[in-house]
Amino acid sequence: MQVHLPSTIRKMNKEIVLNIIKDSGPLSRTEIAKQSGITKATVSDIVKDLIEERLIYDEKEETDFSKRGTKLHFSKNAAYGVAIDLGGTSIHFGQFNLAGECIAEQTVTTYPLSTKQAFLDQMAADLKAFLQQSGQPIERLSFIGIATPGIIDPVNGVVLEGSPNLPEWKNVQLAQYFNEVFHVPVTIENDVRAALVGEMYEGALQDLSSAVLIGIGTGLGSAVLIDGKVIRGARNAAGEIGYMVFHNCHLYAPSDKGHFEMICSGSGLEAAALALYNKKLSAKEVFRLAEQGDLQAKYLVDQFEDHLAMGILNIIALLNPEKILLMGSVTKSLSLEQLKRKVRLHASDVTDVAIEISNLQHHSALQGMALLGLNQAFPSLQFLKDKQLY
Repeated sequence: MQVHLPSTIRKMNKEIVLNIIKDSGPLSRTEIAKQSGITKATVSDIVKDLIEERLIYDEKEETDFSKRGTKLHFSKNAAYGVAIDLGGTSIHFGQFNLAGECIAEQTVTTYPLSTKQAFLDQMAADLKAFLQQSGQPIERLSFIGIATPGIIDPVNGVVLEGSPNLPEWKNVQLAQYFNEVFHVPVTIENDVRAALVGEMYEGALQDLSSAVLIGIGTGLGSAVLIDGKVIRGARNAAGEIGYMVFHNCHLYAPSDKGHFEMICSGSGLEAAALALYNKKLSAKEVFRLAEQGDLQAKYLVDQFEDHLAMGILNIIALLNPEKILLMGSVTKSLSLEQLKRKVRLHASDVTDVAIEISNLQHHSALQGMALLGLNQAFPSLQFLKDKQLY
């Protein structure tokens, strides 16, 4: 018997059934009805639609809809999407199924190109090669999600103000470009905010309502979760802590980089080392020299940690988060205990906060972009339903 319901109620029931199968399947129609509170007749009717849409499948090869005991499975591999984490040093590609599971991953060095168009063309070429190597049919590509440094407009898919570490990265029609090449929905997000979503889903920020993620790599940025809501600000610039200023900011000439980023990022540490040693050293090399007892390197690292502790204390005073999570290439060299000690010197019982380094690192941005891409391409699928992502 065909069950007729108002479209809004039917849509809601369909989402409930789909997500129960996704999260708890395989289940029989009777089990779904019990778990959802929806009548068996309505469940059977919805199941027919979901099978036709290839979002679920019956474990029997030839499904007899009159038999209610057969188990229903979520068709997590019916389609897939790609997430990209675009950094100043490396670009990471990840392939994800409809359950948000990573099924393939690849990393390339960020291209030393001088124009935006050449950069985008190379990204598209590498993405095509990545899809070819994965063996997945291009016809089943259903979304692309791109995490990028800078201030972005997620609604229109535009990088408004980008990173100085990428070529001509301002007013970039990023979503439009990749949509025209691959003909699928394209979602873009700030890289640290994407990583925040990934950490909320499967990392160190699960089950938290208020937290701050700080990304310290070639550049510096943060993303903020307050009372279960990802904070974006009036123009999507919330969390751009690289532009925070300190008492000695007048010593620096104006720059594309903010003052805090100039003194507390991988590129900032490398610039300070160049001025001190009169030769090029990577941030990793500066930390290694400090560990070996080089007094100049120890001075640079100590100053770096002081500035980072100062920034963390300001964030704590303003937002009172449950946890500060650090990620990025520089965090692999940081002394977490030393940093915690410096922060605790000025923290009270009320403002005491857990400080950790991400175990997921770059994968958190890929995971976050996969969820945001799935949210756009398949809005019926629910991930992080107790959080407000937009």
